[in-house]
Amino acid sequence: MRLLGLIKRGLKALGERGNATIEFAIVGSSFMLMLLASFEFGYMLFVQEVLDNAARDAARLVRTGQAQNSGTAQTTFQNLLCSEVGALIGCGNIIYQSLVFNDWTSAQTSVNNGVTRNSNGALVSAGFSAGTPGQIVVVTVTYNYPFFTPWVGNLVGNGNDTAFLQSTVVFQNEPY
Repeated sequence: MRLLGLIKRGLKALGERGNATIEFAIVGSSFMLMLLASFEFGYMLFVQEVLDNAARDAARLVRTGQAQNSGTAQTTFQNLLCSEVGALIGCGNIIYQSLVFNDWTSAQTSVNNGVTRNSNGALVSAGFSAGTPGQIVVVTVTYNYPFFTPWVGNLVGNGNDTAFLQSTVVFQNEPY
């Protein structure tokens, strides 16, 4: 109460012009933080969508057999994935894996158990296998999104100012 009284007396002394300055100092900082958080989350969702589309398009090469028929399935997959994420994410920052299963139950168990991560939270790749016609494939692509606003990163990040973005595509290879 005493602090509130001091603030009121200070505002009366400053007049109307001082009032606006003090009010903006109190409300403006919160507004700016909320505005920065909105931009941060919007951009993060945009990066997640780019990652989803790239993973889906690259997985389609495996599903249709184009990657397997190229002779180097992993290279074909990686080239398309990298070209679609472009400079926004950078190919060196993406970790991916492709696992093959013989039945849907095993694939579902793999998806439900998640992926293996290292101490930084990044995916530890279990390798790349494109499979054969009719096999079930689970493709996982991950990216550690670095927050450009440290305040937001501290609130919602995984402890090191990054967020773990992941795209998983599950499909059965076509009879190519």
